Amino acid sequence: MARLRGSRRLRRGPRSGTVDARTLGDVIAARDADGQPAQHYEGLRITGALRLDRRRLSTALAFVNCVFEDPVDLTDLTVPSLDLSGSVLPALRADRITVDGELRLSGTHVGDGTPGPRPMTDPADSTTGRRAPRRLDEDTATAAVRMADARIAGNLVAEALTVTDGSPWSLLAPRLTVEGSVHGRGLTANGALYLRDARVTHAVNLHAADVGGIDATGITCTGFYADWGFRSTGQVLLRAAEVAGVATFHDAVLAAPDGSLLCGRLRVPRLRLDLREPPAGKVVLQDATVDVLVDSEATWPAPGALSLEGFAYQRLETARPVDVRTRITWLTRDPRTGARAFEQLATSYESGGDERAARTVRHAKERHLSRNDRLTGRVWGLVQDVLFGYGYAPRRALLWLLSLVAAGAAWFATHPPRPVGGDSKRAWDPVLYSLDLLIPVASLGHRGAWDPTGASKAVALLLVVSGWVLATAVIAGARRVLGRG
Repeated sequence: MARLRGSRRLRRGPRSGTVDARTLGDVIAARDADGQPAQHYEGLRITGALRLDRRRLSTALAFVNCVFEDPVDLTDLTVPSLDLSGSVLPALRADRITVDGELRLSGTHVGDGTPGPRPMTDPADSTTGRRAPRRLDEDTATAAVRMADARIAGNLVAEALTVTDGSPWSLLAPRLTVEGSVHGRGLTANGALYLRDARVTHAVNLHAADVGGIDATGITCTGFYADWGFRSTGQVLLRAAEVAGVATFHDAVLAAPDGSLLCGRLRVPRLRLDLREPPAGKVVLQDATVDVLVDSEATWPAPGALSLEGFAYQRLETARPVDVRTRITWLTRDPRTGARAFEQLATSYESGGDERAARTVRHAKERHLSRNDRLTGRVWGLVQDVLFGYGYAPRRALLWLLSLVAAGAAWFATHPPRPVGGDSKRAWDPVLYSLDLLIPVASLGHRGAWDPTGASKAVALLLVVSGWVLATAVIAGARRVLGRG
């Protein structure tokens, strides 16, 4: 065993044994000075704190299946590549690290193993979990893995990375720059990931990851994949993010206590929100812009937990067709839904050539808006809705007209009025007489030729008033529809 600890043995790359961190650091420096292309250490137990901070190495480093008894400090380190696969360490400090190639944390275990903090929740909520500040003080924040302002020229491979620590954040990597992709398949973290303002040239892959939340506000990447079993018990923030390809949460779980998705001002061509189950918390799409939204009726958030105002999209897609009236209930799950949200949905149907669905949505919009009117406005809206559907059901007005003519004709056929002046040059026709009473402007010459009395006079007055109401409502609806066009 003593031979494994000696410097001569270390120069050959030990594969087991225990070594002091300071001794290991000296050996790394010596081998780097010798021009070694790579240094590979495997199965070591390193006692003491390994400090490689503020160093510039020209040799690639690999610590595979090693156990570090104290935190590893790689702050301001410059290295061609770094591999910590399968290693165990209580904490990793790598702020401003520069890796010219790939940084691997595959299967790495970081943390002291203590139960983690409660998941990241809304700052206004102090009961369901750890409150996430609206703007984090990065200098004082603690995290098991710190990589603030890190620069990686290749990929960041963190597949099956496990972080179990009592720190508020499992990963603190604001302004992280990765010129390749971030591979986090199967990543497990009891805390949250902080990736605010990160820049990833290609994709962020978090397939089947299990985290306590993500703050990726302002992130820029080609794709964001939190799908195929991805699970978060806290908030996932993609606010003001720029994703050039697709952001997908297909088959994801936003679990209790506060699994939420906040995508305000997100910009992405394709967004998939067909989750495995309905989210435990909110889904906020306010002012987000997407070309295609893929969702699922079965995983819509609960009423009151959806925010859609200002959400702009070109097309909606679902695995199973969703009829227009069900889609309207999607809008009304947002208690603050206004005219803009209805118009956006109607426009998407129009762009797909479904004019009938677009009219149905606009009809629903008028109904929805009238509920917030004063009493007189609600009454007038109800009249318009019943008579002809606010102008979006014109055949209803024709049915009302025909029904009133038929009812009037049936009455006057058995209760003919007397002719004006005792004699009339017109032949009595109950149908034409009823129609003339209903038409408020033009006259067919029958209305003034007959003089109803008693109950017939009340029926005639009802037809005249009905005609004016019907005409006024139709004109109001026509102006609204034509004005919109």
